[in-house]
Amino acid sequence: MPRGQVAVSGATHTSQNGYHYTKVDGRGWVLTHWLTAEKARGGELVDSEHELVQFVAGFTKKDYDNPDAVRIIKKNTSSIRKRIAVVESRIEEYQAELRRLKAQLPS
Repeated sequence: MPRGQVAVSGATHTSQNGYHYTKVDGRGWVLTHWLTAEKARGGELVDSEHELVQFVAGFTKKDYDNPDAVRIIKKNTSSIRKRIAVVESRIEEYQAELRRLKAQLPS
């Protein structure tokens, strides 16, 4: 969108950081991958204060219009997921160590 022109609904532009935006009546400029996630969900995000749209691993902001490239998650849950992954990894390590130690016990 050239500077100085009024954008109409449906107009798009790419910001300097590579994110795509689409003009939506009543909402202003909205990240296009948010609109893609909303379309896949079948409606507007219920609570953008507590929900987050992120790109699925293997996809980038260049895939902004691919519904398989985005997912909606609750905010502040990604750190919980990371913590779960760390704990599960430690459990596996401890179980492996326990098996090794038990194997060293005399019969």
